[in-house]
Amino acid sequence: MEKKRILIADANRSLFTALKSKKGSNQYIFDYSPNGNDCLKKIDTFHPDLVVIDLMLPNIHGIEILRKLKTDPRTKQIGVIMTCANAMVQNYHTTIKRQGDYFLEKPFDSKTLLSLFKLYFSGRLYPEPFTGRDSYASEVKHCYLPKLHSTSTYLKFWGTRGSNPVSGSEYVRFGGNTCCLEVRHGHDMLIIDAGTGIRPLGNLIQESKPKNIHLLFSHTHWDHLAGFPFFLPIYDPDCHIHIYTPIGFEKTAREIFTEMLAYAYFPVRLDDIQASLYFRDIREGEPFEVGHFIVNTQYAFHPGATLCFKIRCNKKTFGYVTDNEFLMGYHGNPNAISKANPRLTPYLSQLKFFKDCDFLIHEAQYTPEEYQYKVGWGHSSVSNAAVMLKYADIKEWIITHHDPKHTDLDLLKKIQMQYDIIDDCKLDCRARMAFDGLTIPI
Repeated sequence: MEKKRILIADANRSLFTALKSKKGSNQYIFDYSPNGNDCLKKIDTFHPDLVVIDLMLPNIHGIEILRKLKTDPRTKQIGVIMTCANAMVQNYHTTIKRQGDYFLEKPFDSKTLLSLFKLYFSGRLYPEPFTGRDSYASEVKHCYLPKLHSTSTYLKFWGTRGSNPVSGSEYVRFGGNTCCLEVRHGHDMLIIDAGTGIRPLGNLIQESKPKNIHLLFSHTHWDHLAGFPFFLPIYDPDCHIHIYTPIGFEKTAREIFTEMLAYAYFPVRLDDIQASLYFRDIREGEPFEVGHFIVNTQYAFHPGATLCFKIRCNKKTFGYVTDNEFLMGYHGNPNAISKANPRLTPYLSQLKFFKDCDFLIHEAQYTPEEYQYKVGWGHSSVSNAAVMLKYADIKEWIITHHDPKHTDLDLLKKIQMQYDIIDDCKLDCRARMAFDGLTIPI
């Protein structure tokens, strides 16, 4: 009786080697193909009675070889056993629909395959129902479960726009609320700035009926104040709100809030607010504590009394600067500014202030081209901010206070510009763009 001829088509030769040495294999003649092109050639020259094909065979997919075999009258009688390491039900059904004789899921041993050969040549091999077994993932105890960051210590951006809020379909990705940052550590909470982003934050935290809220203001420009009248906890008589502001040039914080909440502008006056308000002056360079937070400040380069914040919490230190015109009036290549350059002298104390930050949240409101027409407005260009990153040795930069005219598409282009500038300056720094809702564990 003539021996049956079997072709093994698999990138891994070990199956072919194991079969040849297995007891009972001497009744067959074996040949081997490592890829799809060779497999089709061997079918023409070796004339197999049965082909074992790996689904992911290099060059030509196993299903395509099956299709060629079954649509060619010269080869349609050849039997096919399809093997697959990552079995999917779609591949199983396609194999059977294309008249494959069997779908064998890996891993299997050569003894199993020899038993299938015997069934096929006796006319008793039929496809079995799809099982979809996966020996690598069948036991839940072996599933990798990563340790998640604590959800009780984090910062969250509720507003990332500068100047004025924006809305519309072009601002969905990064959001349109003006500046507001929530910083949490357990039961301790700081809120920095009361831009329009503070409204949804207030709606959320009021559900827990907070007794004490600490609200820090970098300065009192409209984009940092506009959400305050819509901050729900100010209408809770059981709530105590501590308002920290820099000492201004013209008016006290209470005077500013009183004028903002005059009847001519808003139907609720400051005296009508039900929460207890406590106004506290922040003096530049004098650290203070709020719960587990240690807050330090330094003046920013911005019109009016404006502060940068540096906050220590949970063994992490980060800076938060929304309005700061670094290297005012400079339009050249950032690589041209050495540490000894006289232009850098006014900013050396600020660089020292941020030197120990694990990450820095700092604006870069203008592209270099835009900045040519915005000198003195109190905001940095992307390229000038890169000089700060370099000399303050910042490893992670989160950009906020986006220009209101910058759409989502503009900001996506701008972040690529930031990557390019960082690369050009050879900085060891990772940059990303803040957006409304961005939450970062600390």
